[in-house]
Amino acid sequence: MTEENYYRGKNILITGGLGFLGSTLAIKLVDLGARVTLLDGRIPELGANFFNIEPIKGRVEVVIANLSDRAAMDYYVRSQEVVFNIGMHSCHLESMTNPVFDLETNVVPQFHFLEALRYNNPQARVVYIGSRAQYGQALTIPITEDTPPNPKDIYAATKQAVEWYHLRYNKICGLGVTSIRLGNTYGPRHQMRHPKYGVQNYLIRLALDDQELKVFGDGLQKREMIYVDDVVDCLLLLGEKKACLNEVYGIGSAESITFLELVQAIVRACGSGRYVHAPWPEERKTIEVGDVVTDFTKLTRHTGWKPTILLAEGLAKTVDFYRRHREHYW
Repeated sequence: MTEENYYRGKNILITGGLGFLGSTLAIKLVDLGARVTLLDGRIPELGANFFNIEPIKGRVEVVIANLSDRAAMDYYVRSQEVVFNIGMHSCHLESMTNPVFDLETNVVPQFHFLEALRYNNPQARVVYIGSRAQYGQALTIPITEDTPPNPKDIYAATKQAVEWYHLRYNKICGLGVTSIRLGNTYGPRHQMRHPKYGVQNYLIRLALDDQELKVFGDGLQKREMIYVDDVVDCLLLLGEKKACLNEVYGIGSAESITFLELVQAIVRACGSGRYVHAPWPEERKTIEVGDVVTDFTKLTRHTGWKPTILLAEGLAKTVDFYRRHREHYW
């Protein structure tokens, strides 16, 4: 558990702060008494949405700036005690069709950001949000932190490279870094306009709109779905615990399900929609990673974290949120 007063009064910076995960984390941090600054480049089609921070409107500082804006980064990283670095795009398919976009969005800005920390605030603690995709088609099952990286697309390779950059900055300037390789996360505040960034969340929109959900192949590949509140609790612990400094962690869910079971659960939760089986599109087949089963023993040992929200409960909360706030996300 997070210490009651650890974040109270602390200066916290969140990149990608207007997005799904960043805004949910910000709400929790404000409730814990932190002084929160949100950095967001508002890149088109990503998840930035001012409605996401409606519960804390006026209680956080919002800065619209790209991480490549070195002057802005030099200024805003100063005096920050904990940095949650979330601000990267996450589209596997687009990274393959437009790898230059991936380079310009996910790699170059991170160098500017790390350099800003190096010269202005190397004593900051940084939690980098990596991706389970770094394991690609996992070379060991279950996946552990010792499973070799095996990216299957440019995005996954980018996330692995940027994780390595973060960890090297500990050697360069003493930056205290922790990386979490985050898997499929769902819940309120995710963008729902298109399926590029989080297919599992877009499936909820399709079901709420009584549309058809496609299951490629037999749909029996195993998946882990982690509710966003569980992820936020994990991030808070990673930003606090000394044992987590300069470590890499995998994270898993409370249940292992198949993709088909996920789609069936979404249709049940929404009370609408339907699914059909379809052949794998070639572009998706190329980057499909197979089964995902994670052993997060190390994370639990170092932090005490365990997932608490089962899929049925998490989907019910998510569906209720979007039914009440559809106009802000459709």
